[in-house]
Amino acid sequence: MTQLDRLEFKAAFTADETGTVTGKAWDFSSPDRVGDVIEPAAFAGAVGKSLPMLFAHDQAQAVGVWDGIAVESDGLKVTGKLLVDEVARAKEVRALLQAKAVTGLSVGFMTKKAAPRKGGGRTISDLDLVEVSLVAVPAHDGARVTNVKDMSPMTAATAENQNESNIDAKDLEAIQKRLDAIEAQANRLSADAANDNEPGDDVETKALNSWLRTGDVDAEIKTLVVGTPTAGGYTVAPEYSTRIITKLEEMNPLRRLAAVMSIGTSKVYIPTLASDAEGTWVSETGTRTEDEPTFGQVEIDVYEHAVIIPVSRQLLEDSFVDLQAFLADRIALKFAQAEATAFMVGDANGKPTGLIDNPALFDGPTESADVLNDIVDTFYALPSAYAQRGSWLLNRQTMGAIRKAADIATGRGSIWSDGLANGTPAMLLGRPVYEANDLDTHGSTATGGTGVVAAFGDIASTYQVVDRVGLQIMRDDFTGASTGVVKFHARRRVGGKTVLPEATVLLKAAA
Repeated sequence: MTQLDRLEFKAAFTADETGTVTGKAWDFSSPDRVGDVIEPAAFAGAVGKSLPMLFAHDQAQAVGVWDGIAVESDGLKVTGKLLVDEVARAKEVRALLQAKAVTGLSVGFMTKKAAPRKGGGRTISDLDLVEVSLVAVPAHDGARVTNVKDMSPMTAATAENQNESNIDAKDLEAIQKRLDAIEAQANRLSADAANDNEPGDDVETKALNSWLRTGDVDAEIKTLVVGTPTAGGYTVAPEYSTRIITKLEEMNPLRRLAAVMSIGTSKVYIPTLASDAEGTWVSETGTRTEDEPTFGQVEIDVYEHAVIIPVSRQLLEDSFVDLQAFLADRIALKFAQAEATAFMVGDANGKPTGLIDNPALFDGPTESADVLNDIVDTFYALPSAYAQRGSWLLNRQTMGAIRKAADIATGRGSIWSDGLANGTPAMLLGRPVYEANDLDTHGSTATGGTGVVAAFGDIASTYQVVDRVGLQIMRDDFTGASTGVVKFHARRRVGGKTVLPEATVLLKAAA
């Protein structure tokens, strides 16, 4: 299904009193406000074609025809004619041209091939040009009508005498005021975007909220169609994906601490060194033994996690609702909870294999009644090379027990130091501490736990996360229509598994 991918406002043109319009519909010299650049060759398919001349991209307001399209060194040049003798609306548009209320051109096209540009935006190398419109507010101050040949300002009297317009002076003045207000507002938005160094934010936000509320794919929806053609009805929202990953990092210590890689298949094999080549001491003429390292591999599968967010249609239609925050928070929460648990205790049954799914893989002491002794024993059970890069994983109750025991026994700061206000983690024996609430509490007699009280190690060497498919969102307007509900289906595919157990030690719960 093809959609109108971009509507650009970047042009200058002239018009004479017969209705002939000429201008530059696209400037090749600089990117547009969202950083997009179109290569001249992209317009090659439009040369020699006739295209409709619309007003403000409204298909119900065809006011003429473009019969001359040429690609020149500085831009896309178009020549056409307003059908002032045949179409009443064309006469009105000509009146707006005379009053300088309409000052620019806008091209509508469907992108066929594009590549991302460094710093943002795209380089578009192939497209289908479908129409060129006369518009009131171009994107740049310089993209305005440069000359209106032999067209003096029109008054109500001259309009009546010359029979050239059915718009009276009051109507024309009202239209001009409205367009001035729109232009002023557009300029303010542009200035705000420039100050934020995110020139596309306002455009993307408007498009995304339009799609979420109405499902209207004819809106400006560049953000929502990024992805592979095989995704079909699915749409990917990069802004949402970024926010969700950020929340996952905040809520899930393993995604932050583990090694993370992206893959293009449903499975990945990680090579491992099973044993090194061992040399022997020999005499000057003694026989040298042959030896060689042996290798193994860890197989990591990816699994799909999905959630459906039902939202009332009335909620979506209420403009004051912050749709971005609502959906981003709900999807982030569901995905964060699922990943946090799977990466820690997942059993590989339709989900990733957790770090401590099999505690027997790891060395480390067994819990005693003295939490401080247990922590010291765990710390020194790990080889120094890994300990230098080590991090602690503890649940919040165990953190409190360590903190109280340290304060009582030796004075604050000797073994535990609080993190700074800027989010720096607390330090235990000089290494950072991260909260992992799937672990057992030290000294707890509760049954059904993980069997692990604490983990300490170089988590990046120990555990590998693989991302196969990022966030995908599909809007479903139909299955819940009878109850006034719109459903948003979210999914992603991810895997994880322990690859080097020796880089981490566990404090194991007492039997």
